[in-house]
Amino acid sequence: MELKQNIGVYLEAAGSALSSLSIELLGKARQLADAKGKKVVGFIAGQDVQAAAKEAVTYGADAVVTVEDAALASYDSVLYTKAIAAVTAKYEPIVLLIGGSPDGRDLGGRLSAQLGVGLVADCTDVCFEGDDDTLTWIRPAYTGKLFVKIQTTTKPQLATISDKIFHGTPADPSRTGDIVAESVDFGGAAPSVKVTDFKAVEKEAEELTIETADIVVGAGRGVQNEDGMKAVQAFAQRIGAAFGVSKPLVDKEWAPYEWQIGITGKKIAPKIYIALGISGAIQHKLGIQDAGLIIAVNKDPDALIFKFAHYGIVGDLFEVMPELEKQIKKIRG
Repeated sequence: MELKQNIGVYLEAAGSALSSLSIELLGKARQLADAKGKKVVGFIAGQDVQAAAKEAVTYGADAVVTVEDAALASYDSVLYTKAIAAVTAKYEPIVLLIGGSPDGRDLGGRLSAQLGVGLVADCTDVCFEGDDDTLTWIRPAYTGKLFVKIQTTTKPQLATISDKIFHGTPADPSRTGDIVAESVDFGGAAPSVKVTDFKAVEKEAEELTIETADIVVGAGRGVQNEDGMKAVQAFAQRIGAAFGVSKPLVDKEWAPYEWQIGITGKKIAPKIYIALGISGAIQHKLGIQDAGLIIAVNKDPDALIFKFAHYGIVGDLFEVMPELEKQIKKIRG
């Protein structure tokens, strides 16, 4: 199998398994590769990464290049950069998708400097727009007030992408692919940090947050004032839901940034999202697109949120809330 000039994905393991973010990136990489008739090649460094490499094949990789070394047992900026830079230079992917995890963000910047190529950070989408291999990256700018298209003129094209942006494809255990082992000369460099012990602690009870709750209620400018926002917050508490807000309410300083839902705030994926008085701007849409069910209430029948909500109610949110509360409590018994 020809492994050069393909779609590359930097893979991270969580224990012996592939990280959920890597699975999401493999799904997007598969779409890009299929659009151009190319292969998906994963790159993973660490110690004992064979299980994660094989798992990557089930999620869409055609081949995985591994760099296994005892020195890579824990993430080390210098050594991981050397490892991934070496295999990237050898296999020449046209693009390398890097997860926007803490380690991924560190690696992305270092690779950009090491390879002398550009890096697009915090992308929300990517696609081929022309006949060549140049990718167009989409990312927010001016705190989400607009989105910009970016193209880099250097190869490989590097980008970091956060979680819950792309959907991963379901695992297919019947898929086959190549696992290619590579070794890298670290020139005697040793890890700057060594993990000497790891002890699991009892998991604390999860607080009901917009990132963990099954039901999330979001408030937008339709609440009119801070008292209106607090009324929506009380509604969320009564139905056992987490409470969040759209960006304008944070800008007005009615709510802290931690409550902000959207691509410039928290990306969420609850089973049910109830949007009250939210217009549905693109930065908000991208932050809730993984919700299982979206219910929107807005006075404006032309509000953008109705274009992607599963159910829409045109009306005054304060008049609709009591009926919604009644129906939700009835369903919950």
